[in-house]
Amino acid sequence: MHKTAPAKNMKKKKTETRPSIHSLLGSYKKFIIPLVFLALLSNGLTLWLPRLTSHVIDSFSTSANPNKALLEFAVASSFVFLLTFGQTILQTLASEKVAKDLRDKLSDKISNQSYATIQKITPAKLLTNLTSDIDAIKNFVSQAVVNTVSSIFLIIGGSILLISIDWRLGLAVLTVLPIIAGAFIYIFSKVKTLFTETREVIDALNKVINESVVGSALIRIVNSRGLEFKKFRKVNTQAKHLGIKIVKLFASMIPIITFSSNLAVLIILLFGGKFVINGSMTLGDFASFNSYIVILIFPILILGFVSNIVAQAQASYGRISEILGLSVGEKQGTIKKELKGEIELNNVSLIYGEKSALKEVSLRIQSKSRTAIIGPTAAGKTQLLNLLIGLVLPNVGTVTYDGTELKDFDKENLYKQVGLVFQDSILFNLSLKENIAFSTAVSEEDLQKAIETAELDEFIHTLPNGLETIVSERGTSLSGGQKQRIMLARALSLNPRVLLLDDFTARVDSKTEAKILQNITNNYPAITLVSVTQKISSVEHYDQIIVLMEGEVIASGLHDELLKTSPEYNQIFNSQKSTNIYELQSK
Repeated sequence: MHKTAPAKNMKKKKTETRPSIHSLLGSYKKFIIPLVFLALLSNGLTLWLPRLTSHVIDSFSTSANPNKALLEFAVASSFVFLLTFGQTILQTLASEKVAKDLRDKLSDKISNQSYATIQKITPAKLLTNLTSDIDAIKNFVSQAVVNTVSSIFLIIGGSILLISIDWRLGLAVLTVLPIIAGAFIYIFSKVKTLFTETREVIDALNKVINESVVGSALIRIVNSRGLEFKKFRKVNTQAKHLGIKIVKLFASMIPIITFSSNLAVLIILLFGGKFVINGSMTLGDFASFNSYIVILIFPILILGFVSNIVAQAQASYGRISEILGLSVGEKQGTIKKELKGEIELNNVSLIYGEKSALKEVSLRIQSKSRTAIIGPTAAGKTQLLNLLIGLVLPNVGTVTYDGTELKDFDKENLYKQVGLVFQDSILFNLSLKENIAFSTAVSEEDLQKAIETAELDEFIHTLPNGLETIVSERGTSLSGGQKQRIMLARALSLNPRVLLLDDFTARVDSKTEAKILQNITNNYPAITLVSVTQKISSVEHYDQIIVLMEGEVIASGLHDELLKTSPEYNQIFNSQKSTNIYELQSK
């Protein structure tokens, strides 16, 4: 018995501690250490500049030669410029490196997850992870790291220098800093949760936008633009309300910082002015004292800005860590062998949530045979094909190829031998040739044989650039039948031993369908063909027909046998026969 490993830990408990964004920096010490060194050196010179200014002012007031102090000021300013320039370049390199590595890790982790896990996570969330979440972390590395270190260094250094100039005035001015620090701590604790909620709303927004764009034609035909707009507006309004809450929290910091800054300036003017008048402080020291206040206040403003970036990055890193923390799932098989094409399902059950998609399905498909799976909508036909290709794994039971369990095969080797034509056409904004020869292992001979088998020759000759014609995004310039035939050619181009067709005949006319099926028989005589369909007329001559209803196999055998033994098959056949007669009479 085999059980599928569920997608784990997608919804974390609120009490669970998420990894800190700062833990990410340990892997990038070769960037971060030089970056911090340059920042400290640059800010050290910045703290020295007001003292040089003080010397220049005092030189003029005492009629001394100010040239030396002016030269020192010019040299220090030049070094600050050069160090800041180098720091900016290093910041950009570090942030882009972190973003690239995270995208690579995410992409690798996603590509190794099962199809079921991807659907559970949802593509919308993965899109946000790879875009907005990565950008938030990139901003953290490029702006928050250096600005945080610089601001703390400037605040501590500036405070020490204030006290060294005049300890009485310095301590009086520094009493305003706890007010700002308290506001920061309070606001930061509130805003972290809001940023996490914001990312979740962006997931939902991406999902709505994707559905609206992909289904734009249908939306117009059924005149549901109003409904789609309401869906979009609902999620967009949620995003707006969260954004306003965040802005309000950060906006409340501005008056606190403004009040604290004005209070510090007032203290300096009152007491500093008095000290200058009575001669206990020089005019230069008074000027440098004012400069240090500006140096102190500016880093506090920067910390407010940085706290916003850190909160966003922490929320994003927590979401990304959920994906990176996923287990690979099922242990990858290692068996590589050439398939004969014999397939067997033994007591297979598949459950989605609380719904049973397949119930104790057992069947056997001989190699080089043609098997049809017939059944109404929602019978579980597509889920059965997903099991056969390994996109999902059974909760109970086994799927075997030539007596070997599907899970034990090396997936890359298996997929080279099993072709699947999906019910929904999946085409890419590439040339027609690249869409068909999607694998680099496809030879020109195999490509041409696949094109001929799928009856695409005539269509390709009508295109302006033949096989080099670029297919529009999602193949919107092609008909449903053309897209299905391109997908069939893609599957056949690898010379598969097993070919799985998911309702392939639905978008192809009966005449073309008959030609294609005959071409497959002629050009790929050793292939095992499994076709999911609702049309009995196209599979009457198959070696085996399996009737699937509500996830259960209720009958199997040849067409003539089923007409005699299966009432359900008879009912489907007669209803389709009546429909065909009516259509012929209408014509």
